[in-house]
Amino acid sequence: MNKTAELVNLWADFEDKYSEASIDEFCRYYLTSKRETVSSGELFNGDFPPRADIVLTKLIDRISRLHMIYVQLALKEMKISHFEEFSLLSAIANLETPRKTEVIYHTINELSTGLALLSGMKKQGYIIERDDPEDKRSKRLQLTTKGQKVLQACYERFSKIPELLFDGVPKEDVELCIQLLKNVDIKYSQLWQMHKRGTFDEVYNHIKGR
Repeated sequence: MNKTAELVNLWADFEDKYSEASIDEFCRYYLTSKRETVSSGELFNGDFPPRADIVLTKLIDRISRLHMIYVQLALKEMKISHFEEFSLLSAIANLETPRKTEVIYHTINELSTGLALLSGMKKQGYIIERDDPEDKRSKRLQLTTKGQKVLQACYERFSKIPELLFDGVPKEDVELCIQLLKNVDIKYSQLWQMHKRGTFDEVYNHIKGR
């Protein structure tokens, strides 16, 4: 096959799978997929699940667990007790005076858990509540100066953890992982609250179109 035609076909296949991807992202995907890599060991000690999607899920879960191990190490020298507190503080800063429920669901927390954490941070003086001008029954959240300092310390500390976990992984590989997985986050961040009201079989059949 003509090299130009082969490249066009590869681009068409990639664009069909990732319709919003740029040419730069395609080039990164193509070069990374062709590059030979050196393995540092056997994944899962050779105990592989029967499908690739299960392997990927298991891998994500294990990396998440490893991430939390180093989070717990970092927390020993910080002014928060739970990683979820950092997530909530960061969301409050980025969403700009959000409602309680908005910040809780944005960080994918249970309502009761989120309310308890927010209450604790309010007592510590990290956040304040303000009346919502659009809804008298609701409150809006804002960081205090103390909360901003704590959040900045969290950013500086927690940003070092990905440096540890992905040490030796080329930047383009990390960017490719983001490109390939971001739509999973976007999709289910919009659906998980609705799914919690149903059964697993109902959710599965809905997603699979059955």
